[in-house]
Amino acid sequence: MLRLMLTLTILLSVFSANAAERVVILAPAAADIFYKLGAGDKVAGVTKNVTEFPEAVKVGTHIRPNAEIIRSLKPDLIISGSADSYYADAVEAITGASVYKYDPLTLEEILVCVRDIGELTGRTEQAARLVGELKGKLMSVQPLPSVAKVIFEVSQLPYTAAGRGNIASSVIEAAGGKNIVDSDDKLVKLSLERVVASQPDVYIWQTGPMNRNPALPAERPEFSKMRSKWIHADEKQFSRANTGSFDAVIELNSALRKLYE
Repeated sequence: MLRLMLTLTILLSVFSANAAERVVILAPAAADIFYKLGAGDKVAGVTKNVTEFPEAVKVGTHIRPNAEIIRSLKPDLIISGSADSYYADAVEAITGASVYKYDPLTLEEILVCVRDIGELTGRTEQAARLVGELKGKLMSVQPLPSVAKVIFEVSQLPYTAAGRGNIASSVIEAAGGKNIVDSDDKLVKLSLERVVASQPDVYIWQTGPMNRNPALPAERPEFSKMRSKWIHADEKQFSRANTGSFDAVIELNSALRKLYE
């Protein structure tokens, strides 16, 4: 959380008098927050897979944005993401815009980002309301009879699980489970033998761009000795850190409670 607060402190010194008016969003997950805050009029450019703002100019992908297009938009604020090591310095030098890094790893950090973006866009009241709504969703979570031991499959090939630095881990914890992958990394490569030996109560597998057409875990021979309950997850909801993460908590909590019935 400290890294997010430091970023905001620096940017507020730039936007102390006026809110950002022309924003380019290179972190696709952040678009959801701009949409929920009603700040779409500020968005000049987005990456090609952002659907919230169809009238905004497409500036390439989140890993390979087109610096010339970004420069032509004359933004005063760029929202970068976890891939910013590839482009942030170059983009800042070309445009002269300030850069806010959007890379929340937990639900609490998402709330910090909502407040930050509210400050940067002049939507502080809307941000406060949105934070209240998101906290309210967490308050509606129902307790489980016991803490469920969970593994979250990010991709089948190569086999990768979510570590504690992954937003999915924060979702699992808030829903009443425990991520048993002992690593602070976002993505962790595990041997299948180690997965089976861990005997998770619940095995969650996602489908989406990071895990296209995986075999059903319950039908994989290597998992035949596991007695886990199986839960499917949509990558867009469980692996994108934004307001949808709070809906994922509610969805997972409901699914976990049904397993105990």
